[in-house]
This record gives sequence, C-alpha cells and structure tokens, in this order.
Amino acid sequence: MGSKVFDYNSIEKESLSCNLCGQDDFSVIAVRSKNDLPVRTVMCKNCSLIYINPRMTSEDYDKYYKYHYRQDRNSIKSSTYDTDLERNFSFALKFGHAMAETMGQFFTKGLTIDIGSSTGGVLHGLKEKLPDLDVLGVEPSIDESNFAQSKGVKTNNAIFEEWKNSEDIKEASNIICVQSLNHLLDPKGFIDWSYDNLKNEGHLFLAVKNFRHQVRRAGKISSGVQIDHPYMFTPESLRCMVESCGFEVRYIDVDEGKSLIELSKIKKRGFSVHHIRLVAVKKRREGESGLKCSGLYRKERSNFYPITVKLYYLLKYSKKLEILRKILHIK
Repeated sequence: MGSKVFDYNSIEKESLSCNLCGQDDFSVIAVRSKNDLPVRTVMCKNCSLIYINPRMTSEDYDKYYKYHYRQDRNSIKSSTYDTDLERNFSFALKFGHAMAETMGQFFTKGLTIDIGSSTGGVLHGLKEKLPDLDVLGVEPSIDESNFAQSKGVKTNNAIFEEWKNSEDIKEASNIICVQSLNHLLDPKGFIDWSYDNLKNEGHLFLAVKNFRHQVRRAGKISSGVQIDHPYMFTPESLRCMVESCGFEVRYIDVDEGKSLIELSKIKKRGFSVHHIRLVAVKKRREGESGLKCSGLYRKERSNFYPITVKLYYLLKYSKKLEILRKILHIK
C-alpha cells in the first residue's frame, strides 16, 4: 500500500478465526461495504460476533490509518472536504463532559488511558470535569494525535496493537475506548489487556456503535460495513466479550428502541446516538468460567437476514410508511 494511492483490491488479505470464541464456522451476511468495496462480513455460528473476513493485515491497516483513513471516510460520507479537527475536538469535548456527568461515579483518580483518542477531546473534557485524572491518549492518525498534543493532551501516535507491546504501563485506574473498539484488530485482546493493566476495581468504559441498530435504520446490511470497522457489535456480543475477560458490567445504556425524543436528549447531552455505552469493573477471576454466549448465534442470526433487515426498516424507519405507523401506533 503506497502512501499516495489506496487500492483496497490489490492489498493482501488474511483469514481469521472468531476473535471471541476462536471457532471457524460462520455465515456470510454481506459481501460489499458501504462504499461498494468487495468486503465479506461474517457472523460466528457459535457466539454471533460479526467481523470482516478476510481482511487487511495489521501492517496495511497501520498504513491505511496513517495515510488513507480520512480519504476513505470521506468516500463513505460522499464528501470531499478535509476533516475539521477543531470541530472533531469540540464534539469530543462535549462527549467527555457527558461521560463525567453520567458516569462520573465510576471514575477513580489516577492514570486514565483512551485507546483511539482521536483529537483528544474526550480526555480533555474528562480532565476539565474530573481534574484528578492523569490522562493519556493512543491514536493511530498522525494529524489527530498531533492536534491532541497541541491541545495539551499527551498522545502516542500508534495503532494499539503495536503500542501495547512497546509501553510499560503502570496500573491504570480507568481505560476508555470511545467509538474505537470497532477499529481494533483484536478487540478481545484489548479487553484482556485492559483487565491485566487495570488496578483491582478499576473500570473499563466503552462506547460502541450498535451494528444491529445501524443496519436496521438503513434497511441494508452493507450500509453498516466499512473496512475501518473489522469488528461489529450488538449489545449481546459486546457484553459477552467483556464478561468473558473477567469484568462485571456495572452500567449499560443501549439507544436501540428509544424514542426520537429520548435520542434527542442523549444527543443534546453530548453523546453520539445509536450506540451502546458500557462500564465494567475489574473483578478477581474465580477460575475459568467458560464462554457464556455459546449459542447466541441462534438468537441473533434471523436479525441479519436481508429480508428481515428490510422489513424492520420499512415498519420502523421508512418515511414512506410513516402514516401507516401512526395508524398502527408503531413507535
């Protein structure tokens, strides 16, 4: 992958086992991405984790984020303008304030690491509200990490998978991953790493796009697929992954099923909507409890048939059927 031209079709791909349960049996649920790249998305037939398979290698993802990420994101958004880093920071700052106000009781003073910290706005916002936090960001984008540094947020420019092996992290009090878990090449490895590097009773904070909610709103599975999201989550698979690593979920808020009024309030508060927000505490592991989401596939598979997604969209979100929904009192 050169530094000037991004050609997804010519890049070498690698095949993977399920990141959560390790099995190799899966169903194909989509074969194109939102911007029409030949991307195969699969669902594990055991635990229901959704992921791109095959996908680019770690080395090529590193180059992609350093040189091509914003170009590709603009193609998804059908825009040609460069990302406004100041605007990104402003939104993230508000998100950090909202986290402090909504989840402040779970934060403890000390080292607070944000994986995929972007322009540093979330950490900056948290620090403003919770000054006892010692904040540190990890961000693969050169432009965004440099911007964060300019705002006084200490940030390492690296993909997490490389950074975690090069840094000697002292026990952290809080680890954050806001809208970045989808981007990680080994999300379970990240959560295991979080467990190993948090103090006892330390907290993990996640904000993750709900793939099921995303595709239902669009009426098409490929609309939720993008190469910078090698893994996609539902509330069930996210909770399963977190608990399988030894955490206890203390707080979970899912936007799916909420009214427009409720979603408007969430957005006004500073959060991104159509997400899952989760807080989990590190507990001492009591031996191997085993994977508790085996068989989840049977419950989730029908939610991702193309016809099911389309029907849900028509009945719940399509403007063409808005009058019918009012008559039938469908919220």
